[in-house]
Amino acid sequence: MDVKLDIKEIMKILPHRYPFLLVDRILEFEEGRRAVGIKGVTMNEAHFLGHFPGMPVMPGVLIVEAMAQVGGIIFLSLPEAKGKLAFFAGIDKIRFRKPVVPGDQLRIEAEVIKIRGVLAKMKVSASVNGEIAAEGELMCSLVDRESSGSVNIHPTAIINPGTIIGLNVTIGPHVVIGENVVVGDNTVIDANAVIYRNTTIGKGNKIHTNAVIGNPPQDLRYIGESNRIVIGDNNTIREFATVHLPVGEGAVTSIGNDNFIMHCAHIAHNCHIANNVIMAGYAAFSGHATIDDQVVMGGMAGVHQFVRIGKMAMVGGHTKIVQDVPPYMLIDGNPAQVRAVNIVGLQRRGVSSQAQTEIKKAFKILYRSDMFFSKAIEELKKKLLPMPETKYLIDFLSEKSKRGITLKSEEIAEQEAEELIFPEIPELGI
Repeated sequence: MDVKLDIKEIMKILPHRYPFLLVDRILEFEEGRRAVGIKGVTMNEAHFLGHFPGMPVMPGVLIVEAMAQVGGIIFLSLPEAKGKLAFFAGIDKIRFRKPVVPGDQLRIEAEVIKIRGVLAKMKVSASVNGEIAAEGELMCSLVDRESSGSVNIHPTAIINPGTIIGLNVTIGPHVVIGENVVVGDNTVIDANAVIYRNTTIGKGNKIHTNAVIGNPPQDLRYIGESNRIVIGDNNTIREFATVHLPVGEGAVTSIGNDNFIMHCAHIAHNCHIANNVIMAGYAAFSGHATIDDQVVMGGMAGVHQFVRIGKMAMVGGHTKIVQDVPPYMLIDGNPAQVRAVNIVGLQRRGVSSQAQTEIKKAFKILYRSDMFFSKAIEELKKKLLPMPETKYLIDFLSEKSKRGITLKSEEIAEQEAEELIFPEIPELGI
């Protein structure tokens, strides 16, 4: 191409300065696609003082940096890159073919493979007198120039070039991120985690080692349709936990904010997890389950397809849930039985004493009166004081259910039921 850039024009695009500006001139430039630059190698450069004294060789990392700067000129020249910086996001397939020494002139070529969002992937090479000195592929990510945030991506991570990565994101060794993924600011993804595809992850999440998110659902109806997982902010997803894509065109599997998903827990296709939910180890939600705010799931508890669990319910360990669990209740056993009101959970969540009294009244009507369910609902509407907690409870019970409501109860003392809540764990785990 006829477009050429001298050092003054290069310095308007690249933020680098002595001794780290490693491009002297752009010989060819095709906007958004390709650039060819040169770097004159001289003995006066500072790194030759200590890099193999007596046998000066340009460090390989600086050759890679020079190739990245030529690629950065392509990326930073785009209109959408105005006011931003290009940070390294990945280095792949780099090979060094011959040493570069003082007196050589590096011819550096960069060609865009793909640009999507804030990420670009490029094929790069550096040659001397027509002989390849180094070649490979580089990825870079755009960040705001005014922000102190950065992206820390381990070189062994494999990231689809279309991935959108926010500020202050850390991606560990051997992480794999597939197509159509968004990772929000301040998120950490630990070693060997896999974000398979079609996943949006919000801000401040911590995804631990070997967690798998976005894999195809374990459902024979799935045919690869376009759908998505949406994860909110400030969630912790521990080791070996799994979250699966939904079934159905345009469908969503969703996780809200501030949830604690412990090791080996499973969230199946089309599930909807609200906020402040705790899932202990090996707990599992089957497809289409809906879990409301502040639910606590004990270890190895299992939930059937299409089951709903209401707000502030607590499920004991090893419990088998095949019907909806009313809010504020404590359920345990196999078969599952509603044991009592989750008083400890209500107190921890700041529910008023008056509301607790009304919820206990509702429990007695539902589980101690021997009324038919429809009659019990009418009784609740008559006898409970109107307040947000009682309205939510009645609305939950009145809503059409695919699985029905768990009504079986066992005559046990409330104090005995409260022992199902592990007393040494105050709020955030089991």
